[in-house]
Amino acid sequence: MGVIVFFCFARGKYTVESTFVTRPATRRVVAAPYDGFLAEVYVKPGEKVQANETLMVELETAELISQLAMKKAERAAHLKDAGLAGRENKFAEAQAAEARAEQAEAECDLLNEKLAKAKLYPPLTGVVLSGDLTTRVGAPVKLGETLFEIAPIEHMEADLYVPEDEIADVREGQLGELAAAGRPNEKVRFEVIRVTPQAELVKQKNVFRVRVRLVDAPNWMLPGLEGIAKVDVEERPLIRIWSRRAVNWVRMKLWQWWYW
Repeated sequence: MGVIVFFCFARGKYTVESTFVTRPATRRVVAAPYDGFLAEVYVKPGEKVQANETLMVELETAELISQLAMKKAERAAHLKDAGLAGRENKFAEAQAAEARAEQAEAECDLLNEKLAKAKLYPPLTGVVLSGDLTTRVGAPVKLGETLFEIAPIEHMEADLYVPEDEIADVREGQLGELAAAGRPNEKVRFEVIRVTPQAELVKQKNVFRVRVRLVDAPNWMLPGLEGIAKVDVEERPLIRIWSRRAVNWVRMKLWQWWYW
């Protein structure tokens, strides 16, 4: 009797347990700055990169350097022609030569700008999500083509897959903890930021997707990790917590029997 009374009045923390998969909160794209060819690739998906420091990829520059040398020679020749025409009082020819020299100088500036962009660095510190270009060295790339996707590690989220019979207890603003399968002893706090109102079928079970924001995510917390999450709901009597599933099952059976 004492044991029964204890479990009826003793209270404990009721949590909703579910599986999860980590995902980046935001992502940035590194695109090709101009039409060219891949010369070297230095990073792969899953590697961490430092903003404006880690060299990710390098484009071929031999053709650009050759074109730049030609344009510099053209500019010098046009300036020489302009000076010669000016000394001979051929002002119209001098002006035309100066105009051609200015055009060659503008083309030189454009080529120098491309050369400055031949080495691509990440715009932020994070982890490379996609962009395995190691097999494409020497292949052409187009202006604006996506080469890499990068996600910041400090802004990490996770998708919880909550069973349909427990989704009613999950609300925005609730806190909880999750543990990755590879690091079960390290718990990471999170906050519920969105509850999807529509169920989906995952592994032959109806679940609801719940988006959570990780609080102080560690450096090892990368996108795609899986594990177990527990959402803190409230304190309830222990007997109510442990008998919840059985009570719900009995209620459902009684409801079916009553209307049958």
